[in-house]
Amino acid sequence: MPSVRVEFFGVPRHQVGVTALDVEVQSLTLADVLLATAAKLPDFGNRCLDGSRLKPGLLANINGRNFTTDPATPLCDQDAVLILSSD
Repeated sequence: MPSVRVEFFGVPRHQVGVTALDVEVQSLTLADVLLATAAKLPDFGNRCLDGSRLKPGLLANINGRNFTTDPATPLCDQDAVLILSSD
């Protein structure tokens, strides 16, 4: 099963209390990774997600290159997703 590394920085790190975790997903979209992360970390789901989207004020960075909030963003096995505040 594909795996993605999810890292937290700033406010999201403070809210969920962890720096990073690996999640396994069936399909590789940002939404799938966010929901898999919320399943492992309920505080992440409650504080950082609105359905399968990041709440306003939060961004995802994919592999240190692309910033996005689009839940349909495709990912690859072994990608790294950094969750951080947009300010």
